[in-house]
Amino acid sequence: MTAHLLLPVLLGCTSPSESAGVSDSASVDTELGLLIEELYYAGAEPVGGADHYFSDQFVELVNASTEPMDLSGVLIGEVFGSAGEINPGMQPDSFRKSAPDRVVMSTLWQIPGGVSLEQGETLIIAHDGANHRPFSTVDLSGADLEAYVAQSGGDDDSPTVANLNPVFFSGGYDWLLTVFGPSLVILEAGTILEVEDGPSGELRSAPVASIIDAIETLMDRNSRRFRRLPEGVDAGFAHVSGTYTGESLHRVRVDGRWQDSNDSSADFVVGPPAPTESVGVGVVTGDPWVELGAGLTTFSPLTDGDPIELVAGHQGGWHVDVSVRGGGFGPDGVILSYEALDATTAESLAFDTYAQLSTGSVIPTEDGWERVDDRIVFDVPDPEEVTGRSLVLRVTASLEGGAWSDERRVVVVDEEP
Repeated sequence: MTAHLLLPVLLGCTSPSESAGVSDSASVDTELGLLIEELYYAGAEPVGGADHYFSDQFVELVNASTEPMDLSGVLIGEVFGSAGEINPGMQPDSFRKSAPDRVVMSTLWQIPGGVSLEQGETLIIAHDGANHRPFSTVDLSGADLEAYVAQSGGDDDSPTVANLNPVFFSGGYDWLLTVFGPSLVILEAGTILEVEDGPSGELRSAPVASIIDAIETLMDRNSRRFRRLPEGVDAGFAHVSGTYTGESLHRVRVDGRWQDSNDSSADFVVGPPAPTESVGVGVVTGDPWVELGAGLTTFSPLTDGDPIELVAGHQGGWHVDVSVRGGGFGPDGVILSYEALDATTAESLAFDTYAQLSTGSVIPTEDGWERVDDRIVFDVPDPEEVTGRSLVLRVTASLEGGAWSDERRVVVVDEEP
């Protein structure tokens, strides 16, 4: 999409895909601005005891211009409408034809003040700013922003990732992009919104002229009639091969330059999710040490014999929440790997889980850093196989050929509802 100049900030608002064909009128934009660089919505392949894992969704924006860009107040919205005939008999329900000069959205968020991008830099917006391994290949604990729905009572607020400002949210415990294919728009800061009546309640709309960039995705190649965006905004659509396939959409680059022809079928190709990682060079600065603890959002010390609570994942699997303190090395470039072993037989009971650390994915402390919100996920068919059992939990931190470990002998309990 062609980038428009950003208006004054308005804060406090409530394998390549099969081409659908480039429109004859489509042309590649030569004056690029803020673009959607990657969109990952399909969800992860089943692993770790979760068959339908979607919390690893993210959208990545890029400053494709030649100048620094202030993103304060820029809006990101999910366009209303079905992605295809998900259930037999479903019909298109978008506002594409009835409101061709406006874009109608079911969810809308705002980038907070003070966020800017240099030329070529990217911004990652996460569903959940957490390490999603082993359920997914994606670690978003170093993302720039996340969608946090405080009023739902069921969303976790990452301590290492800042929050988007909520503008309009139509329901659910978190911002779940439809895994069948969402359509997203990036809107200018200062965009004036209007209320629209939707089939199940209020929606929000904005003029098409306020769109900075957009992407149309649908369920499959046969879902063209379900398009949501006006023809002048997107002449085509992209799609992946199905739901929970671990596939992402990446913007095409030609001779090192981002392609923007206003046709998602031409501008995006399918590949594995690959959020841009900003990891500096890791060095040893003193006497390295690590300490394994518990805790979801803060470090909680563990001693041998302590109980640790078994957690049922929102989307499947059973795990314990762990955290790590470290110092004297990193955090950039440090690789953490976690294990759970039977205390008597040394039988491994967990999926392989690791995290690559960066300055942005840890909490700085006076004598080092803390890593929170990691999980040790048990490779068992029934939680009773670990409940009441004495286990050894171990973390190993590696950097530049060195490795440092810590472990605790704990008892897994299931006491909280």
